[in-house]
Amino acid sequence: EELIGFFVNTLALRLDLSGAPSVAELLDRTRRTALAAQEHQDLPFEQVVEIVKPPRALDHTPLFQVMLAWENNAVGSFDLPGLSVEAAGEGFDQVKFDLE
Repeated sequence: EELIGFFVNTLALRLDLSGAPSVAELLDRTRRTALAAQEHQDLPFEQVVEIVKPPRALDHTPLFQVMLAWENNAVGSFDLPGLSVEAAGEGFDQVKFDLE
């Protein structure tokens, strides 16, 4: 079917920060963890939360405090007949996580 919409798949990752890794080592660990998680992304994030049943608190999100928005597409403009389309501003008015 033809679909139009905004599709997001949130993957909660647990990173190993033991051993005081260098930035390069941390990026390598993060890359390996993210690629492994993408192999198992069939389970929607909402179901992960239901299964884990984390304790809830108003001062932080239940499973993670850092959000990474990975956008693997080039931002550009589209030229359609009689219409010019470009990306809207990327600024955020509020922070939802400790680090985003």
